[in-house]
Amino acid sequence: MQPVVDECPYIDGYIAINENMMIAEIGENDMELLLNAGFRHFGQVFFRPICRHCRSCISIRIPVQRFTSSKSVRRLFNRNKRFTVTLEESVPSREFFKLYNLHKKRFRKHIPEPYAIYVKSFFYSFPFSRILCVRDGKRPVSVSHLDVTPNAMSAIYCYFDEAYNRFSPGKFAVYKEIEMAKEMGIQWLYLGYHIPQNRHTQYKIDFKPNQFLGFDNKWHDHMDASGTIINPLHLTFAG
Repeated sequence: MQPVVDECPYIDGYIAINENMMIAEIGENDMELLLNAGFRHFGQVFFRPICRHCRSCISIRIPVQRFTSSKSVRRLFNRNKRFTVTLEESVPSREFFKLYNLHKKRFRKHIPEPYAIYVKSFFYSFPFSRILCVRDGKRPVSVSHLDVTPNAMSAIYCYFDEAYNRFSPGKFAVYKEIEMAKEMGIQWLYLGYHIPQNRHTQYKIDFKPNQFLGFDNKWHDHMDASGTIINPLHLTFAG
């Protein structure tokens, strides 16, 4: 693995240093090992930040079997009961691509992507690639790209129709992922990186209980089910 230095996509004015590797084939066990080590991926490109000067990217995961639905979650599900939610094979769609580009416009540095790049990033044919699709009739409300293995579900990327913002489509998708993972006996839902300086990642610590990957390369409980902080996110560990 070679370190890759580039402009940070999360914090303006920062430089990002990532460990990158290309993987053409990978089994479920190895995928779970990489997720446990803090790796993410888009298509064949697997990466994790190694910015010693910053350390702002904090890997977050949900211990699914310890999750219990709160009253607010039950109200959200009741409000969204008109929607159809399906876990599907990962198949490219022009309809999904249109929704993806519309959603990307909310980011200041948005640059429209060609369809081929979109397909390469989200539809590489790993056997555990899945899509969670929320629909209002035939209209897609949100699309979540996932990896689903026996012990882990990883939320790669979610995009949604902002016309449905009052239904909290992003949070609804994550709660449905938690629900499905729990039913499947999966232990962990990986939500990627929480970056305190980036408002687009703030929602990730709202799902609890949760854990974070410390600088000692071990996972630590952060919040319990009530939202009480057990360990602060920016503990500095020896070693």
